[in-house]
Amino acid sequence: MARAAAVSRQTVSNVLNGSGRVGDAARARVLAAVEALGYYPHHGARSLRSRRTRQVAYVMPHLQLRPGNYLMQQFLQSLAAACTRRNNSLVVVVPEGDPGDEMRRLIASRSVDAFLLSELQPEDPRVKLLTEAGMPFACFGRTGPALPQNWVDIDNRGAVAAAVEHVLARGFGRLAFAGYRTPNSWDTERAAGFRDGLAAAGISADQADMLLVDESNAHRKIRALLSGGRPGLRPDAIVSGSDRLAGVIYSVAAELRLRIGRDLAVTGFDGSAAAALMHPRLTTVAIPVDDIAGRVVDRALRQVDHGPDQQPGEVVRARLRLGESTGGFGPEPDRAALSEPDNAALTWKRFQGAVVPAGASGGDRRVTIADVAADAGVGVGTVSRVLNGSDQVRESTMRAVLDSIERLGYRPSHAAAALVRGTPHTVALIVAHMTRPSAVVRVASALAVLEDQGYDTIVCNVDSAAERDRHLEALLPTHRADGVLAICLPLSRGQLGQFARAGVALVSVDAANPGVPQTVVDNMAGGRLAGGHLIGLGHRRIAFVGDMPPAGLGFTSSADRLRGYKQALAAAGIDVETGLIRRGPHDAAVAAEHAAQLLKSPDPPSAIFAASDTQAIGVLAAADRLGVAVPGQLSVVGFDDIESAAFLNLSTIRQPLARSGTEGAQRLCALLRGERVWPLRQELPIELMARGTSDRNQRHMPGL
Repeated sequence: MARAAAVSRQTVSNVLNGSGRVGDAARARVLAAVEALGYYPHHGARSLRSRRTRQVAYVMPHLQLRPGNYLMQQFLQSLAAACTRRNNSLVVVVPEGDPGDEMRRLIASRSVDAFLLSELQPEDPRVKLLTEAGMPFACFGRTGPALPQNWVDIDNRGAVAAAVEHVLARGFGRLAFAGYRTPNSWDTERAAGFRDGLAAAGISADQADMLLVDESNAHRKIRALLSGGRPGLRPDAIVSGSDRLAGVIYSVAAELRLRIGRDLAVTGFDGSAAAALMHPRLTTVAIPVDDIAGRVVDRALRQVDHGPDQQPGEVVRARLRLGESTGGFGPEPDRAALSEPDNAALTWKRFQGAVVPAGASGGDRRVTIADVAADAGVGVGTVSRVLNGSDQVRESTMRAVLDSIERLGYRPSHAAAALVRGTPHTVALIVAHMTRPSAVVRVASALAVLEDQGYDTIVCNVDSAAERDRHLEALLPTHRADGVLAICLPLSRGQLGQFARAGVALVSVDAANPGVPQTVVDNMAGGRLAGGHLIGLGHRRIAFVGDMPPAGLGFTSSADRLRGYKQALAAAGIDVETGLIRRGPHDAAVAAEHAAQLLKSPDPPSAIFAASDTQAIGVLAAADRLGVAVPGQLSVVGFDDIESAAFLNLSTIRQPLARSGTEGAQRLCALLRGERVWPLRQELPIELMARGTSDRNQRHMPGL
């Protein structure tokens, strides 16, 4: 750049960074060279100059990678979106062991500006570590009173008490509580809230069952609660501590032929995506995840800009979202415990200042490589050679540099080390619609691989073409990531060319992007498999419910599955009826509307193939509301085999979601090691999971 513009490198730097005095002619030559050479300043180098990485680390507990942990996976997406809105990247860290080791590495390498935490315990060691290091941080969940109050939370106890009040107001009188037996403070608070709700109604806690379970015994204990005991004493309502547990209650109720909302009221807690797919719709305490994530990110970044946070913790509103699971609709409770923090919450002790250990810089200027060079009486280049193990340094000089490093407490910058070594340390996941259950599983498995391989991972969620383009513009020219794993995201030839020109490794999962390693399934074959299964059961009027034609992000999966469905019908000599094909936005409620229209028609289908399990769940909900028996009057097949499919006994086409994320991440790591990845197109197997929602056609059909 400097040679092309006939100026010094310092002049180029001044032009790019808007600093120093540069004449108009020199500035014009530099800008012309930038355009001619296609030069982009490196993100890592910029971060060294500004002492800001514009990266925030989220220390994600490994349990949050479980497929059923919808709420915290939604929180991950919300954090990523909140960071993007504030021009920061979210680096996700998923420690297998002690999280402190990974956090110390990030602090020492100065890879991030701040930390975000969740699943807090009152005396959380992660909070103590960050406090002692003087690092900005903020939490979802409360810290103990002796620690910084950089937290945002809800009133778990008050929210459950309000759920109890609501159930009693609906006319249910024999209440039980079902929660998880854990040391987590929020689980303890929810159980206490149930007792508070009973006490407020003048009911002794001794008159109600308090059931504490774990994953292994939840189904058995809930079944015993609902089927055993003396006649007339079975609970007619269960207030549960999570939506996941409410799902288990739904399953047991179905086995015992108890009608949810009539024979048994059920409430959940979380308001996760899973709750929206349950039928009857679940009454649940909805945690405002997007709001909390935004507040957490804001609190962390305020500390980066302005120093320690002296404000108290924040309690935000959690609403009781009503569904038919508690017997219909009515006015939403307006409990103070659900809306505003009580006096006790406002009197949490403010943190007045951490004791920073010797050598920790806290809010002071960080020690730089130039400081080390000045202290040791050598040049910056000499310090750099010492840090990178060069043998071109005299032993006496090396000892002097190492003494200065130890005396000043200098830690090499992660960004600088990556520039010098040329070794990648950061990859990005760009994920379309990250809260969709199928995407969640892929992201979780990919994160596990990348963490195991030692990569910091930036997570970017994409819900629109504009968001996709914004993330690519942020990642590629600045080299913020050395490799990208694109999940469920088709890319244009022009965008693929951007990756090639930037020298950024790219691997694709669940999208056929030509010329790059891609891990996919044959969606047309899946459509043929689903159609063939239903035809084999004697069905002839088979409907299809799927996504509208590709637009915006250019998805083709649903369209390919539709083509496979048509091929299966044609092979069996069955005419394709356009009136049996319904397409719309990818949403369970939309799928339910389409299914209801089909089932109310004069000649309804005997089977429906849905292009995803989410849409199949909408079809099941519509059939239930219309009194159409599944599979007696209607067979239903989905696609994906998400966790909820097995819970609902849904027949579906299984694609290996977790394996696809794992394979994609492993192939990206191989590229970053300089290995050849072959074949470019990796096609994973699919299989039919014939469960309880598909059966032989029971209708009398001529010719069968």
